[in-house]
Parts: sequence; C-alpha cells; structure tokens
Amino acid sequence: MNIGIDFGHYSIKIVALDNNKIHTCGEKRVAEDMKVFDIDKLEASHWVSAFNSLCEELNLKIKKTDTIVSSIAGSKVSIKPMTTLEMEESELADILNFEAKKHIPLDGSDPVVDYHILGQNPKEIDKIDIILVATTQKIIKAHNAIIKACGLKNPIFDADPLALLNCYRFNYDSLENNVDVMLNIGLQNTTIMVYGENQEIFTREIAIAGHHITSAIMKLKNLDYHSSEDLKISEGVDCFNSSDNQVEESSIQVSQRNILSELSDEIRKTLRYYMKSKVGVSYNKFYISGGTASMKGLSDFLNTSLNVDFVTLDPFYKNESNQDISNPSKYAISFGLALRNLEKE
Repeated sequence: MNIGIDFGHYSIKIVALDNNKIHTCGEKRVAEDMKVFDIDKLEASHWVSAFNSLCEELNLKIKKTDTIVSSIAGSKVSIKPMTTLEMEESELADILNFEAKKHIPLDGSDPVVDYHILGQNPKEIDKIDIILVATTQKIIKAHNAIIKACGLKNPIFDADPLALLNCYRFNYDSLENNVDVMLNIGLQNTTIMVYGENQEIFTREIAIAGHHITSAIMKLKNLDYHSSEDLKISEGVDCFNSSDNQVEESSIQVSQRNILSELSDEIRKTLRYYMKSKVGVSYNKFYISGGTASMKGLSDFLNTSLNVDFVTLDPFYKNESNQDISNPSKYAISFGLALRNLEKE
C-alpha cells in the first residue's frame, strides 16, 4: 500500500492506494478550534494530533504500509528546469549546488539538492535537460520533525508542485505543441504550473490563497476566523459584493479588487510571461484544484477575468473511489504523492 500525506496548514489530507486502486482517503482539520486559528502559531503537535485522528478514522495501519510520501510546500522549494553539458555526476552535483543557492530561501542553512535527468536536449545533442529541485536543511529539518513525531519511518520527501504534476499526468493527456495550465489554490499559496509534452516545465508560487481571502473577510465583516471561513464557504465571491451596517460598500469593492483581482492579475502576468519565450505553442486546457478551488463563484470570476475556462481537476478521474468524496480536487497533492513508485496502467 502507498500513502500520500498532504500536511496542509488548514487540514491534513491522506490518500491510500492499494494495488493501484484507491483504498481510502480522508481529511482532518489541523486546528480543532477555528475561532482562535492563527496560521503563524501552528506547531508540530497540531499536525501530529490531526494525523493520528485521521489514521484512526480511516483505519490505516501505517506500519503495514509499503511507501509513505509527504511533500514540502512549493513556496519552500525551488523547481528549475535546466539545460547543461553532459558531464560526470560529481561535477554535475557541484554545478547544481551552486545553482541552487541562487534560488532557495536564505535561512542560514546549506542547500539540499535533488535532480532528475529528463534526457538529451532535442536542439543541442551535447546537452541534457534536467529538473533541479532544491530547498534548505532548515526546511527539511522542520518537516522531518513533524514526520518523526507522527511515527513515520523512512518516508519519501516530495514537493507539492511535482505531486500536482504527477496527479495531472496520471489522469489527463496533453496535446503536441500545446500546454495545459494547473492552478492549485491552497491556504497559504497558489501554485501555477504549465506543462506540455516536449515543453519545459514551468511553475510559480503566488502568495495569495484561501487564508488571504478569509483574512480580508475578517477585516471587512469584523468576524473571527471561523465565522469568516464559514462565510467564505457559504457565500463565496458574493460575500465581497454585499454591504452591511458595519462596512461601507466602497471598502468591500476595494478589498475585492485587492484580493480576488490581485490573484487574477498575478495569474495573468504569469501566463503572459510564459508565452513570451514560446513560439508555436498555445494554451490548451486550464485546470483548477485545491481546497479553496471550491469557493463559490471563484472559478467563474477567474474565467471572466482571464477569459479562459477553468475545469476542476479530478484526482480520481481514472481511479474511482467507492467513497462519497466532497470536493475531490482538494486531494490533488495527496493523490499525486501516493502515485510515487507506481506505474500508470
């Protein structure tokens, strides 16, 4: 059995695969009392408690699991496509370590580097294409502290954007000379990824997501985090369009422009930036996933603002579950993690 664990800041999501089929999946909030939720004060004990509770609910026997995969948030990892001359592995490692230092967070610790050789570059026969993945020892240590506290042994570490890509590739096919766009909206960050066959992988983290939307509602409506989150879920985008006695309508419109339109603007900038360096390539399909993706009216807002047509990325499109799963797209990362070491049938 393979288990993918998404240690999110709002909730933990688990997907368990047995013989390439979905065994079970589930979600558990990291903080029990959302009224006093503070994203900056979460500790390892919060994730450990939620993980243990979820495993008990799902009746998962971790010790009998073949492969356990968890991931580090995209904002804490650098994923960079590279083209370089073919060389000895030791020399390549030195070059990649030097390159990684340009892109990882500056937290005072050494880089941790991994890479995957994609193959020979189609345009320059003496060069190879590589995906460089880098983070820092400090980030790895913090994530590993949660893993150990959960009682997990020898887990595989992955990165959220790569898990998202694995999920997409398992379920969907891309067209030649076209690229698909994946948008995963979580609590802290929005991951945007562009992928196509024989095209360079592109990924970017946008620091606008569900938490920022909820925080804006807190300020506008003078509510606690829990009530604001409930309002976001029940009313969605419309909660920014309705005025009440406490807030001027103009202030709400400004907030909507600063949050939702700012997210849209960052997506637009990213899509334009990607296409500037491409010739003969066009966008094909747009997929949206993540916990915040289910916010009412958000997809329609982005479709109108960007003049595209987002469809929900379904992790279980080619691997149906007997469970009644609410908002399956929130499992995009955990399903992608569970696919590690499994072959696509």
